[in-house]
Amino acid sequence: MGYPGKAKKLYNTPHHPWQKTRIDEETALVKKYGLRNKKSVWKFASMLRKYRGQARTLLGVLGTGLAAEDSHYAREAGQVQAKLQKLGVLKEDSKLEDILALKIEDLLERQLQTIVFRKGYANSMKQARQFIVHGHISLNGRKITVPSYMVLKAEEDTIAYYVGSPITKDALTAKPVVKASAPRAPAPAAAPAAVPTSEVVAETPQPPKEA
Repeated sequence: MGYPGKAKKLYNTPHHPWQKTRIDEETALVKKYGLRNKKSVWKFASMLRKYRGQARTLLGVLGTGLAAEDSHYAREAGQVQAKLQKLGVLKEDSKLEDILALKIEDLLERQLQTIVFRKGYANSMKQARQFIVHGHISLNGRKITVPSYMVLKAEEDTIAYYVGSPITKDALTAKPVVKASAPRAPAPAAAPAAVPTSEVVAETPQPPKEA
């Protein structure tokens, strides 16, 4: 057992770090959802792997018919489905098999950063992340500074700007006012440079020569 006060890693790194196909997919997700780095992708991938592993195990037990309908396997399956339905990842009429068809994009769409952008509280994914980190976004009237927070379906309508934040939707969509500068007066023509007197040679008429 490790030290209780030490934070544990909540994600698994890829087993093969130099696979080009996986690297390209992770890079595309980082750009599309404005993530800080690929570590965020690995966290959501580990979360998806956990749910899919639970669903696969429960389907294997319940599919054999050995478990009763009121067994703890059936209750656990209902709890997993209910949790994903509250997150808005699964539909209300979904089944346990639908968990196996989930993708990492389904979880990324439920993070606070993505929903803030989808609702028009920011002009881009990166700006939504900046607003959350700087404390401009509230959830249920409470300031939240975690962009990867998984928003419940019931909490989605409570997202707003934090009370006292100078950012509003009107200020966000307003274009900056650029003041027109006054036309500049033409510069005066430069006076011709004075020629030094030492360089001026007086031309005096010469008398004609006698034959």
